[in-house]
Amino acid sequence: MSSAFWKSVLISPVVLGISLLLSTGVIAAPKTATGNASDLILNKASGATPVSIAATEPAESPDEVVSEIVKPTDSSYQALQGIATKYGCEPNLNNKPVSQIEFARGLNVCLSKVEPMLAQQPASVTREDLEVIQRLTQEYRAQLAEIDSRLVNTDKKVAQLQANQFSTTTKLKGEAVFNVASVISGGDNSNIIFADRVRLLFQSSFTGKDILWTRLATGNQPSLGGTFRSPSTVGGQVIETGGTNSVSVDWLAYQFPVANTNVYVAAFNALQADYAPTYGSNFDDFSGASGAISAFAESSPIYKIGGGSGVGTNIPIAETGLTSVSLGYFAFGANNPTNTPPVTGGLFGTDNSLFGQLNFKLSPQLEGGLTYINSSHNGSIFNGTGVVVGTPLANNLALTSPGGRTTADSFGLALAYKASDKLAFNGFAMTTNARRGGVTDNIWSYGAGISFPDVDGRGSLAGIFVGAEPYVGGVGSTPFHFEGFYKYKLSDNLSITPGLIYLTSPDQVTNNSALIGVVRTTFLF
Repeated sequence: MSSAFWKSVLISPVVLGISLLLSTGVIAAPKTATGNASDLILNKASGATPVSIAATEPAESPDEVVSEIVKPTDSSYQALQGIATKYGCEPNLNNKPVSQIEFARGLNVCLSKVEPMLAQQPASVTREDLEVIQRLTQEYRAQLAEIDSRLVNTDKKVAQLQANQFSTTTKLKGEAVFNVASVISGGDNSNIIFADRVRLLFQSSFTGKDILWTRLATGNQPSLGGTFRSPSTVGGQVIETGGTNSVSVDWLAYQFPVANTNVYVAAFNALQADYAPTYGSNFDDFSGASGAISAFAESSPIYKIGGGSGVGTNIPIAETGLTSVSLGYFAFGANNPTNTPPVTGGLFGTDNSLFGQLNFKLSPQLEGGLTYINSSHNGSIFNGTGVVVGTPLANNLALTSPGGRTTADSFGLALAYKASDKLAFNGFAMTTNARRGGVTDNIWSYGAGISFPDVDGRGSLAGIFVGAEPYVGGVGSTPFHFEGFYKYKLSDNLSITPGLIYLTSPDQVTNNSALIGVVRTTFLF
């Protein structure tokens, strides 16, 4: 069929189908016809006046000017109403005068209705009705062409949107925590406290595949270890901030895809857990307040080594066996230009960590990771989340070596086993070889937990954890940590978590113990 036909019709494929049916004689012409379907197509293609088959309608020139308003008394209006009634289309004319373009829209609706009928049952549409439709499309071809042009422009815009279908979007997530806690026993002059922490997380995306995290936070939860009869840094709670409810940006990071992996770049306050699996099972809420009570129980202390600013990634390898490799480099004080050895600032200063982990999936239920970290510290070793984990001796080596920079090599194993949807186990063991001022100490930590997710069928969580926070081997007593909690989920946005933490020899030197009681209320929005 010639391109002149397309240019002259300028309407939807419906009319093309109608014309083809007329040209091929799929629908038989009545005996009164004086012309044939091919004549109709030739006349349309050339822009000439259509031949009247039944000779009941006067011929109209294609260039004839149609009235600006189409009235219900007009023949074209009545003809379209007849087609609409017969074939069940709704041109939405409402028996009122309409503009030419509105009439053409109604005509286009009926064309779209007739098209599938022609394709499925050609004999269901009479030749007389096809002639009426053809006459109307010829009469209002300019308006149909305008509609077609608008549709083409719309299609182009849709195509552009599909090609660039993601616009910059920011989502807000929030967490507010009310925390009532007290050192029930083993404390000196300790009172019940009522503290809080609030986080507002803005998740922005520019391509739909990247994420920019900007988090504002405030809080005033102190460490209770200072009130122990033997002051210590063990037993620190996840929500500890030590602040005075002043708002600040406490996390800023960007993740984007490269090849088949994601690259994580943190400007401030990154965690190793931001890009590497931790195998903390249901205990780990990644410093959030919907998992374990303590920072120690949520995951292995090896993930609390290092952080700050830097880059990390988790490179996928396979679905089972060795599933991925996690790599990262981070530094505290990366924005500090000071260079006064032995303590220096900057991205490659003296407070940094180089992280590597092999991740395995040994069965559908069992997975784990082997971790190595080479690190350097100007202060505490296990302080990457902002909450110190382990004894003062393990973190500062204060009792075995002079002050100064600490270097360390850490090795760890973490495992998680999901027995069922309502029962899970996890555990870890790690060791750190720490060196400061010519003195070397071996630091140890281990723990195991059992959790009962959805224990009541409403999403609640019960957990029991036993372990030893990081301590220096061969010195004093082992600081055991016992923890139990029950997160009662009232709704998707509200939970209340009572819990107990019992600590033996919290300072690793004396045999004093401490018991902490907590009732934590978490709001999510």
